[in-house]
Amino acid sequence: MQFCKELSRGTFDGLKSAYRFFHQFPKAYSCLIYLFISMSFCYYPIFNHWIAGFIMMTLPFALLLATFAFVYLLLKKQKMIATIGIVWVLCALPILKRFVGVSNEKTQNVASNSLNVLSFNSESFSRIADNNLTDLQADIACFQEYSPNQQIENQYNNKVVKLTNFSEDRAVGLAIFTKYPIVKQYSKIWNRVAAPNINGFICADVVYGNDTVRIVNTHLWSMGVRINKAFDAFKQGEIKRFLFEISDTMTRLKEGFNARDKQVAEVESYVVGSKYPVIICGDFNETPFSYTYGKLSLNFRNAFEEAGQGLGFTLNRHPYCVRIDQQFFSSDWQVQSCKTIPSINFSDHFPVMAQYILKKPNIAPMALVAQR
Repeated sequence: MQFCKELSRGTFDGLKSAYRFFHQFPKAYSCLIYLFISMSFCYYPIFNHWIAGFIMMTLPFALLLATFAFVYLLLKKQKMIATIGIVWVLCALPILKRFVGVSNEKTQNVASNSLNVLSFNSESFSRIADNNLTDLQADIACFQEYSPNQQIENQYNNKVVKLTNFSEDRAVGLAIFTKYPIVKQYSKIWNRVAAPNINGFICADVVYGNDTVRIVNTHLWSMGVRINKAFDAFKQGEIKRFLFEISDTMTRLKEGFNARDKQVAEVESYVVGSKYPVIICGDFNETPFSYTYGKLSLNFRNAFEEAGQGLGFTLNRHPYCVRIDQQFFSSDWQVQSCKTIPSINFSDHFPVMAQYILKKPNIAPMALVAQR
């Protein structure tokens, strides 16, 4: 009984002291707490509410504020809390690997037997020129916002295409093209109210050598966010229109967070625990500091994190400084390189090309593989 009293008294005194210090340095403490929350969500995304999506997205900003905060606390001789802040900042730094590729030159030496996989939101090939397609050759190509293009289709022997009517004279959707046989496929387009049904996924089992691999091409909820409208309004001094565009952007982000959380769970149901090696490509419409990215990272590795170089931005419009097109892969693979292709610039996205090698290829005869 006496022990419980002492423990209660000690806990109360500790909370009282913590409150006193927080009241003395509220901004610095708030910055450190915010970093801890955003970092925790990124490491283990168990909280999929849209508020968590906003918090995770601001991790780089939180990291910068926390760095200033612990330096300030050191100068104020708050050594214990400043030390905790330093530890939290160091723990958050590995997450920045999602943002900056740091692979070495050795990793970039691609083997001749690698599997080249392309992912590209082609924006319906709306402004395409025939001579712009030479860099889009791959063993497997995954397109989002795909419209039928004969030049692309002539390069491949097998395909899975899922289209919907974007307008009266145009069909848009998803496509997987491959030089290898497809033995099984599944596709789905998600319904949207008062908006084009262009989001969905395709799952295809492909015979690759003496094995079967599972390729998933996905296009998660599109928000239609155009930051450039807010920038233009601000430059022109139209404050009301600027505030409206910012409010509209926040609303679209909120809707997108909620929708993509459900969609990625559906995609995962086809790949988590798969007996085949898995590669997931697509336009995720979220930055690497997001719930969907973190959720997939629990079971899969990201190609750019492992073998990318530089910043690897994939959006060819405002805000340019983001990477929302990704390739994830299961532990069966070793990724050798991953890069964007800026020479293909007719879309509002850049293509992403990655090269993979199976670590332990199946040596079963082809006949047995085809029967599975």
